[in-house]
Amino acid sequence: MLAEMLHLLMRRNPCKQMTRDVYANVLVCVRQPKFYEKYGVPDTFDGRFDLMVLFIFLVFQRMLEEGRDEALHFNQALFDVCFEDMDQTLREMGIGDMGVPKHMRKMMKAFNGRMHAYEQALTDGDLAAALRKNLYGSAVEADEKKIAKMEVKALEILAFLKIQDMDAILSGKIAFEKE
Repeated sequence: MLAEMLHLLMRRNPCKQMTRDVYANVLVCVRQPKFYEKYGVPDTFDGRFDLMVLFIFLVFQRMLEEGRDEALHFNQALFDVCFEDMDQTLREMGIGDMGVPKHMRKMMKAFNGRMHAYEQALTDGDLAAALRKNLYGSAVEADEKKIAKMEVKALEILAFLKIQDMDAILSGKIAFEKE
């Protein structure tokens, strides 16, 4: 029993607290009204979830481009923190213990699908198409001009992330825009 506990402690990701800080910054960004007003992201649970996924994707991309092992651990810890929060959010919304795993599977599948779609879109140079399908997928009618603006904004955020110091990000200090 003691050996199992020690093994679990040793496996714990050292990036957990730092990623909590990064995730908190993601949530601050996702709550900004401009994304719903200026960029037309649907102001719904799904729209906010999809915007959060986009921000996390941008962080993941920044970290992966560094090619350091710490970046992989960081991304995994950020994923873990995100879905711990999602679990808590579902429970606070009144989803019962029996329904949470079903919702979590659905959200994880959506998360993974969007990650792959955005990664492919960056490779293909057509982020707008991925945004239309994923970020604006729950919109009754998506405004093409707002999608184009969001594409530019997402690429600006990614470029801004790329100039930030990797060690600062690994310590939980991240910004998505110039202040």
